[in-house]
Amino acid sequence: MLRPHPKRTYFIAISASTVLALFCIFIYMETKKQLDQELEGQIQTLGTMIVTDFERIVRNNVHSLENLKDRIEESDGAFMQYFESDAERIIHQHPAIRFVEWIDKDGIIRKIHPLEENRAAYLLDIKPIQYRYEDWLSNSKNEQSNMTSWVKLTQQGNAFLVDVPIFIDGEFYGTVSAGMDFEAQFNDLNKNLKNLDIQLVDEEGNEFYRFNNLNSKEFSDSKKFYSVVQPIPETSKAWNFQLELAGSDLYKGRDIIQKTALSYGLLISVIVGFLFVYFLRSKERTAHQIAINNTLTQLNKDLEEQKLAAQEASLHKSEFISNMSHEIRTPLNAILGFVEILHAKKLLRNERLYLKLMKNSAQNLLSLVNDILDINKIEAGKTVIAKEIFKPSQNLSKIIATYKSQIQESKLNLEFQIPEKKYHSVVSDSTKFNQIITNLLSNAIKFTPRGSIEVHYKEYVQRDMLIVDIAVTDTGVGIPEDKLNSIFSRFVQVENGTRKRHEGGGLGLAITHELVQLLGGSIEVKSEEHKGSTFAITLPMVIASGPKNTITNETPDLSDQNCLIIDDNRINRMILFNFLQKTGSKTDSAGSGKEALEKVKDKAYDIIFMDIHMPDMDGFETTQNILELNPFATILGVSADVTLEAIQKAKASGMKDYLTKPIHKETLYEMLNKLFPSKTGREQTNS
Repeated sequence: MLRPHPKRTYFIAISASTVLALFCIFIYMETKKQLDQELEGQIQTLGTMIVTDFERIVRNNVHSLENLKDRIEESDGAFMQYFESDAERIIHQHPAIRFVEWIDKDGIIRKIHPLEENRAAYLLDIKPIQYRYEDWLSNSKNEQSNMTSWVKLTQQGNAFLVDVPIFIDGEFYGTVSAGMDFEAQFNDLNKNLKNLDIQLVDEEGNEFYRFNNLNSKEFSDSKKFYSVVQPIPETSKAWNFQLELAGSDLYKGRDIIQKTALSYGLLISVIVGFLFVYFLRSKERTAHQIAINNTLTQLNKDLEEQKLAAQEASLHKSEFISNMSHEIRTPLNAILGFVEILHAKKLLRNERLYLKLMKNSAQNLLSLVNDILDINKIEAGKTVIAKEIFKPSQNLSKIIATYKSQIQESKLNLEFQIPEKKYHSVVSDSTKFNQIITNLLSNAIKFTPRGSIEVHYKEYVQRDMLIVDIAVTDTGVGIPEDKLNSIFSRFVQVENGTRKRHEGGGLGLAITHELVQLLGGSIEVKSEEHKGSTFAITLPMVIASGPKNTITNETPDLSDQNCLIIDDNRINRMILFNFLQKTGSKTDSAGSGKEALEKVKDKAYDIIFMDIHMPDMDGFETTQNILELNPFATILGVSADVTLEAIQKAKASGMKDYLTKPIHKETLYEMLNKLFPSKTGREQTNS
């Protein structure tokens, strides 16, 4: 078998590569030339259109002065008594006109509107103004409208001064003049031209308009457009117009495609050359490439399977959290509900102590569940910032009052005082604000065995925003220096291992940090081990313009309301029934969706409390069926499922609002007072 001569092989390879490369370069140069020509044509067309529009805007403004001039001439000067009102109309219709004035034949400004803003120019004699009087007089005598260059005004600012001469019975009567600034109208015309840099310079070289001062070097000067704008026809006044294209997505896209094609063409040229050189190794290389492709295919397949598995795991996670929320909150609802019921009974001292311990344990468990759910919402990006009107100082005072007894029981000193003065109301998320303060205060109580807790509050207005500074200082165990950088991380606690003295899952400060950031604020911590800690937050809030709507938590009067409780859990029905007894309502209950439908067919219920998770027919389907039978019923969701998906689905099905288990009597009464404000009136009584 004859083997090809090496020199001949290399010569053929180089020749083939060179010819193919030259062909690719030729094609690229031709297409680039065509693209540049298209771009230049587009710039020329666009520039011509903008120049025409600029001239039209200027002439429309000048034409309004000419119309006023015509009315004065036609009335032999009698229309001057309406000068101010007509000037006001012209200014209102033409945003570029800043003021309108009448300069008499002697060059003295006799009328000007509006007067107060331009009083410095009133009765001004323009004869001493060199740039003004000669052009004004010569153009006026020739019955030609006049426009100055971009000049500084006597009153303030800069403008073009436009003069339209008036002749009455053939005698020069003066001019209707105006100060004009076209920037706003030009900007409105060009507002969608993001990639254009437009410059206008008057005949004296003064730049008076610049749109998108981009200073781009992407295109050469050949891609710029130069022209003149003739503001007033048949005059020597002309503005120099320059348009520069600072970027074109279409041009960039096609240029990238062309360069990519050239690169591929050159690459193919090289490959063709090398194919001749490596012909004898082609089979080996092909087999190797096939092996690599198979590996990549398998990797892509594995990655796709892992992606699907991750998506399925995320779905299962959401379902798991929803189910666990329901399963854990349901017994907690029963425990806390019966605790509230028993709390009103006459019990022995030890029994009250046991009841308090039971309530604290259940609330600690509920707090841990809430922390996990809050972290899940924040991770999923499903946290919603509410828009409520409240006073931060008032909310802080209420939270301090709530924890005051607990602080006193811990034999700690509390230092907190807000000076007596008017504090601002804001529009923000009251619940998240309260949660931030509650987390910081409960942490201070938890980790302070002795000493004191200080709460400092300050608010001030800055750039139409209310800045709220709150610092919580304790004399507790403090934080080791090596823990300070990770104190806001999830599941991080100062105490670890089997010797923990304080309860918690290590989520409180992480949630606090996330909530502060969601509200646009910042949080800092200073601490020294065995000496105490200071947590300081700064929150910017929008100042409220209207009064706050107050909702009381008094016991609502529902004596004329028929209520129905729907829940497959008998204990939950008992607790809610006990709470509703104090409202005077006539209350029935049903253990399933089907049983509820039968009751609704026989009786008109005003308020219906709807559980979500039920075996035969869930709360969403039951709600829709009930509303078909009684569209005027107020249905309130009651569920241990606190996920955003469940709440949104509940309201979409027709529920007016949503209560989460465990149900607190105060929360229930507050919602009922909000929905039925005319029914409030009785003071809340202890059960």
